[in-house]
Amino acid sequence: MFKLPMALSVCAAALVGSMAVPAFAATNNVTVQPGNTMWSISQAQGISVQALEQANPSINPNDMLIGTVLNLPGSTSAPQASPAVSSTAQQNLYWMEHVINAEAGGESLNAQIAVGDVIMHRLQAGGYGSTVHDVVFQVIAGHYQFSSVQNGYIYSAPDASSIQAAEDVLWYGKDVAPGAMVFYNPTMTPSNSWVRAQPYLSTFDNLVFAR
Repeated sequence: MFKLPMALSVCAAALVGSMAVPAFAATNNVTVQPGNTMWSISQAQGISVQALEQANPSINPNDMLIGTVLNLPGSTSAPQASPAVSSTAQQNLYWMEHVINAEAGGESLNAQIAVGDVIMHRLQAGGYGSTVHDVVFQVIAGHYQFSSVQNGYIYSAPDASSIQAAEDVLWYGKDVAPGAMVFYNPTMTPSNSWVRAQPYLSTFDNLVFAR
């Protein structure tokens, strides 16, 4: 679900609390260790995931090799042992699978497709970025637009349903929530939240979709 002022769609407190964040020395780079993710490294370094990714544009976040040396923001040396960068289409599918899983995991296939539709509508509308990653990781007024990015749940491995939903949206153009630009879970959204005033479109399981 959307981060401030929108409510969380998935409670990831248990996940985040259980993740061991390794300590790193204050250097210009850091070496990827077993179990490390962009999110865990960014938390240990006190920087944003976006800043870490921008400092390492050639690194594929979903396939970081153990021993890869990541630049920290402000470093100028080239990252080492980086895997090949996937195509834009592959990256779009990767992030669509992950955001659907993070925001609608456990919901029906239609609900998951509808979440993907919101991402696509924003991508098509302009002003949100030119890739799925841009949309998902967009920051407005200092806040990520999706809470799953802020809490790190975006990096959880997607299940089969989320993968299917992503393919349905990207490859087959399925649009079960035409015009939807936002979604929220009424049980987790404050009664005075601005998102509740958005024009209602449809409901799938626990998620309401609106313009």
